Amino acid sequence: MIRYQLSTLATAGLLLAASPSLAATSGGFVLAPQAKAQSETKEYFQDENQIRRLIADKRDLFFPGETANREYPFVVLPSEITGSAKLILTLQTAISVAPERSAMRIFVNDRDIGSVNLKSGDAHQVELELPKGLLQPGYNAVTVLLDQSHRVDCSVEATYELWTQIDPARSGFVFTRNAKDDPSDVSTLLAYSRDVNGHAAINGIIPQGAAGEDIDRTFAVVQALSILGHFDRPVVQVGNESGSGPGIDLVVGTFGTVRDLIGVTPEQSGVQFDIDPTSGRSRMVVSARTAEELASTIRDFTLRAQTEVTDGSPQGRRALGNRRGRLLESGSENSLADLGFVSRPFAGRHFEQSISFSLPADFYPGDYGAANFKLNAEYAAGLSPSAQMVVRANGETVANIRLGEGRSGRIEGQVLPIPLNKLRPGYNVIEFEAELSTASDAVCDPVTLGNPTARFFIKGDSTLNIPAFAQIGHAPDLAVVSAGKAGFGGGDRPTPLFVEGMDETMLGAAGTFLAKMAYTSREVNPVAVTSGWPLDRQGPLLAFGTFSGFSSQLRSDLGIDLNPVASDMALSLDDTQAQADGMQTEEAAPALSVDGTVAPTEEARPTSVVARLRDGLHSMYEGLKVRIRIQAAELGLVEDPSVLSQDAVYQVAGEADILVAQRLVNDRDAWTVVAIRDPAKLNENMRSLAQPDVWGRLSGSVNTLDDDGNAVDRKLAAHERLYETKPLSLQNGRLIVAGWFSNNAREFTIAQIVVAVLLGASTYLVLRQGRKS
Repeated sequence: MIRYQLSTLATAGLLLAASPSLAATSGGFVLAPQAKAQSETKEYFQDENQIRRLIADKRDLFFPGETANREYPFVVLPSEITGSAKLILTLQTAISVAPERSAMRIFVNDRDIGSVNLKSGDAHQVELELPKGLLQPGYNAVTVLLDQSHRVDCSVEATYELWTQIDPARSGFVFTRNAKDDPSDVSTLLAYSRDVNGHAAINGIIPQGAAGEDIDRTFAVVQALSILGHFDRPVVQVGNESGSGPGIDLVVGTFGTVRDLIGVTPEQSGVQFDIDPTSGRSRMVVSARTAEELASTIRDFTLRAQTEVTDGSPQGRRALGNRRGRLLESGSENSLADLGFVSRPFAGRHFEQSISFSLPADFYPGDYGAANFKLNAEYAAGLSPSAQMVVRANGETVANIRLGEGRSGRIEGQVLPIPLNKLRPGYNVIEFEAELSTASDAVCDPVTLGNPTARFFIKGDSTLNIPAFAQIGHAPDLAVVSAGKAGFGGGDRPTPLFVEGMDETMLGAAGTFLAKMAYTSREVNPVAVTSGWPLDRQGPLLAFGTFSGFSSQLRSDLGIDLNPVASDMALSLDDTQAQADGMQTEEAAPALSVDGTVAPTEEARPTSVVARLRDGLHSMYEGLKVRIRIQAAELGLVEDPSVLSQDAVYQVAGEADILVAQRLVNDRDAWTVVAIRDPAKLNENMRSLAQPDVWGRLSGSVNTLDDDGNAVDRKLAAHERLYETKPLSLQNGRLIVAGWFSNNAREFTIAQIVVAVLLGASTYLVLRQGRKS
């Protein structure tokens, strides 16, 4: 419900909080005031290798638009908290940004440590000192609140010219205490395991001609290490030589195997570390006297990784959880603040912010219910008639609210439904976007620019309520794979892992994929590596290879033709299929695109009543055609180009460089394959695939991507197999049936007809029997 006419006091408070130098929280993060700067002289270790970089890459540290709120975790070692610390940032800002009205405010563990004015030009460095006692051993968090204003242009289009870039290689924390004073343990290992782009480099050292069980053990430890170290961007290599630069050399084997690999015999069974803070190179050895004892050691390390509580500040643990996507359970209520939303008034023209969360791998999507977003917000008077807020779930519009009512207003507890078929197992993103232009933007008065007033404010006590949802495994669906499940109802039995030619580079790609799955699910997937393609299509399979080496197997067993043909167009990450001629397409526009139709600008809007009526009827006709086509495709009356039938052969497009696919090979089992076109780009392709925005959009039966991770094509499966993941209950069984019917419209329609016929027949028989009586 929306109540108009904000009180004078509330409005005044809202306008005051809009200043870039102030951060309102109202149910958001609790951000403490700035501490007094310390004047004593300190000597810091500022060598490039000694900078404790943020867990972020260049894309994470790019800030576009008028406002941005980001949070990054970082590791602090026990000895480092006894000295002093400061944050070094190397940044560059677009020339269109007005320095007098643009600033970046920095918080560490929710405490204000200073503000930086944003000035255009060459990259420059700023330093902010941290007060003593602020950091804790383990993970901590740095929060960046950024406001950018254009120099001379007040249009919505001009907001796309605003940006600031922080250099990940030359930014991070430095300390007066050297980490060489710390013992070699897991925490020290994690502090030096990432490269300048936030990737965790793991080099698995195996014997030449290693047996499958040696690789299986190494992959188990790689997955456990990815969980323990929160490696969201793992990069795994496999070989028989040590690596160089920041990263981890991992050796797993019996005493004899370890001695043959590194020339040193371990003194005792267990996990040992050798860390060089100067180079950032570490060595981790997992060893035992016998194979049986080694298996027990690996199980213990795996259990530790899956159960150990993360050390650090509450803010650091919050940052880690929100980075992975906080797991939301069935029937849970979650505030935006808990999901990482920084709530503060917005004084610009184009508002964008998002939250991310995870759902269980056995979440069963379907149109049988809806999550409810309960919105608490405020907006200012004088917004243009086109002003509105749009909510998107995984790129699809699910709700919109018009804000251009001419008067200020308060939104309290307005429920916006998000259908469960718009969500997915694993990583989900909810985006909030608002166009907030006013008539004064056309004038762009410098006086107004110097005294911005708040236009929009989403409160942190707004909640996302997840209903009870069906929980059952389903395949084929790559979203389940991205949620960390490689085995499909196979219990604890290892999943067969086929690696083409047992090539070391391809083994590294398989290790990267497994490590990413483990990070996502916090579970280790046992695998059994093999170089032999299965002779019969029985049991699950995870396979890695190249287009040229995979061609015959995928064609015969999975119905995938890797001999590429050129396609008419490539899809963006948000598209699912090329639009047919004559259908409306979603395009970038100055005004918001609502419900998939392009909103015309004020100048382009027709003035004639007849013309407006004609356009309205045309829009209704086009929308009706789309809905009829969708319903006909769901009922199986026409072919749906986004759906791949079970017997159809999928033809890979010429633009595709990466294939990720999962298809049923019989009534019970699904095979998952990852294929790369160019072996020389294998490492680059796997880095692209491991990016959160790419990994989090894998779904359906077949996905093809280019080298940069942009989607080329995506196909859904016409049929799916369900498998039990938890004991069946009455409520869960009811939800599963409802979900299945919602995903199978033709069967649901037939069931309705059958029920209607039976009801009619039973009614007829009862009435007939009654007459006889």
